[in-house]
Amino acid sequence: MEESPLIIHKDESTGTSISMDAKVNTSFVSRFVPLSAYVELIKGKQTFLLVYTTLFAYLVSAWPDDVNHAVLLWLLISMFLAVSGTTMLNMYVDRDIDSLMERTRNRPLPSGRVLPRTVLVHGMMLTIVGVILAGIFVNVITMVVIFLGFFFDIFIYSLWLKRRTKYSIIFGGIAGGLPAMAGRTAVINSVDLIAILLLLFVLAWIPLHILSIALLPHAYQGYKAANIPMWPIVSGRQQTYRVIAFSAVISSLTIFLAAWLLHVHWAALLPIAIVSGIILYLSFGNLLHPSEKTTFRIFKGASAYMALAFLLLFMGKILSS
Repeated sequence: MEESPLIIHKDESTGTSISMDAKVNTSFVSRFVPLSAYVELIKGKQTFLLVYTTLFAYLVSAWPDDVNHAVLLWLLISMFLAVSGTTMLNMYVDRDIDSLMERTRNRPLPSGRVLPRTVLVHGMMLTIVGVILAGIFVNVITMVVIFLGFFFDIFIYSLWLKRRTKYSIIFGGIAGGLPAMAGRTAVINSVDLIAILLLLFVLAWIPLHILSIALLPHAYQGYKAANIPMWPIVSGRQQTYRVIAFSAVISSLTIFLAAWLLHVHWAALLPIAIVSGIILYLSFGNLLHPSEKTTFRIFKGASAYMALAFLLLFMGKILSS
């Protein structure tokens, strides 16, 4: 018998709740991480998207003459491990507030399927191995960039700012943009304007994704219950709509400037303009005539926007080679 790691968890089948002070028998809780729980703990879709940005940032930087398949493979392995480990550590830090929010309370930690210390150890191991592999098989600058992603996400965003200020998403956005920068630095072994623009594109994209979901009723009530100072709660919905619209403008400008500096083929600029235009239309439409339906469309379309933008950059490089 030992102290439960959970804050609040309600078993829907029995209607009983476990509080932070409750004593529970953890012998039935896995001390290992089942494969199915791993996908949840690393936020599989989010991790895939971040590694995806690394892949295409590398390809647009190396194509056609500098593609090193061994370096690319190690880059993707190290990035996957580091992002997965960092996300698990984020889950560990946020396990108390996750238990208070409807959309997150069934995650492996708040639902009690895995012990917190198990997730902590696994997260630390994956992150450390990912960072070290980047230093050995890619280059030191890329290793530092990957480490900074971990540092910004865990120490600056999760531990320091997330529960204190609405501006925490800026630093969370920096962490989200560093995998794209790492894809660039893996090729050129330095940080240039294009690397910064790729980071800024993802940074500007973050509010499209995070703030749009924060505006939706179930998430809004969850953040409020957990006392997280998200933008809609602290500054109201109208200001949040303005921030989303501003983010759409910045993300569109940065991806176009990156495309121009990368000398992508003009044929790729048109579809980039189309997908950017759709996001701008939805964002400013929601600013002028707010609706839950449009907000949901922005949330769902944001991931597709980022994925298409990086893919179109690469297609433009292929056409121009």
